[in-house]
Amino acid sequence: MKFDKISQIVEGVPFIDIKNAKYLYDLIISEKLTNILELGIAHGTATCYMAAALDELGTGKITSVDLLEAKSSFSPSPEEQLAKAGLENFVQIVRMQTGYTWFLHDEIKRQTINDICQPEYNLCIIDGPKNWVIDGFTFFLVDKLLKDNGWIIFDDYEWTYTSVDEKRNVTDGITHRHLSEVERTIPHIKEVFELLVKQHPNYSDLIVYPDSGWAVAKKTTSERKIYTVKYQETTKDILVQVKHGIKSIIAGKN
Repeated sequence: MKFDKISQIVEGVPFIDIKNAKYLYDLIISEKLTNILELGIAHGTATCYMAAALDELGTGKITSVDLLEAKSSFSPSPEEQLAKAGLENFVQIVRMQTGYTWFLHDEIKRQTINDICQPEYNLCIIDGPKNWVIDGFTFFLVDKLLKDNGWIIFDDYEWTYTSVDEKRNVTDGITHRHLSEVERTIPHIKEVFELLVKQHPNYSDLIVYPDSGWAVAKKTTSERKIYTVKYQETTKDILVQVKHGIKSIIAGKN
């Protein structure tokens, strides 16, 4: 399904903006990422864009995981949006009692043969609690399941608990008042990316998009790490830089 068509179908439904949606759609098609793991669904708008890309490729599967208790929290639901777009056959929605870390436990166990976990996915979107403990652990679990040259995308790179304090007191089961001042004010996903992903030996291509709140890592092993900060550039530019190993640090950030 063409990008313009799926954009019309899901128009006005959060939580992915059109720029990020286009990046994701183009990345899947350009890199032929046909086995996708999505952790955190909400309305399933990003799910629809990814399913449309798979439809355009003519093959592929998305496994989308979210909390069981969140099923009634979003209207329209992911199931409704996928049915409206006619893309439900590309997506398996899994709802867990305690969140996606236990789903990852089950996947690692299922994929383990002779004490070695066989990687399965070539793209993973992490868009859940935005919490150091949960998503930091999630990164290491996902790494076991991600194929070489696979991609991880983190949403809400600079999100903080204080940014939503006036709207709610609890986020995905985390009670804000139980956190220290530092924990409430620091961006947890940024800490995960900077302190865990960036330092991990399996990831040498890392890109941060401050404008869109995304951080992206490609599972490539190299002694030379490429860490790029990007502002409003096209997906084509991004893919060219990753493929050719061009280091383009913007705003003097290393």
